[in-house]
Amino acid sequence: MKANLSKKKMTVIHHRQHQHKNQQPIPQLQRWYMIVDGNQHHQLSRLSPADLQHEFMLSEALIPQLRLIAMLIAAQRVNFQHPTPAQISDEADWFAARILVMGVRVFHLDITLIPLLKIANKRARAFANRHNLAFTPAQMRMSLHAGRPERLLILETVTQAGQDQGIIHNSQHFAKTACLPKSLIVQMCQEHK
Repeated sequence: MKANLSKKKMTVIHHRQHQHKNQQPIPQLQRWYMIVDGNQHHQLSRLSPADLQHEFMLSEALIPQLRLIAMLIAAQRVNFQHPTPAQISDEADWFAARILVMGVRVFHLDITLIPLLKIANKRARAFANRHNLAFTPAQMRMSLHAGRPERLLILETVTQAGQDQGIIHNSQHFAKTACLPKSLIVQMCQEHK
């Protein structure tokens, strides 16, 4: 019995070692603080100067690829045989766009947003499959939102920045070097016609 149990343990240990050998190394992630305006159908609170004191801040408004991809993802659900609704996108579309455009791997969110992130990952995967894009699902790191402005989103990406250049330069540099290229987005827009 002991020999049999010991053999099982060795098999499990060997299997775990084999799994670790085949796994990709976990990339180093960088934390970003992004001011979001995303889906503007609801009234957003104003940010105070104190809310803008983080290092490595980004402005969603300065990363135009996000709005384009969020709208393309939302458009996949619109039935154009009926009048187009005033608002076609929702928060899950914006999270899906952030996953695809920025390569977000981790969102710091309240636990109540788990269903939202599941929907966002599902939509991002479907869109990526349709357009032959790389896709890695985003995960959630539980974070208390009490006291945090609703327009400030904490996220982590594989994109690294050597030093903080301020919100405008960080955003422009991220949009130019770390996001889906504009030429690829134009091609996807033409495919949707």
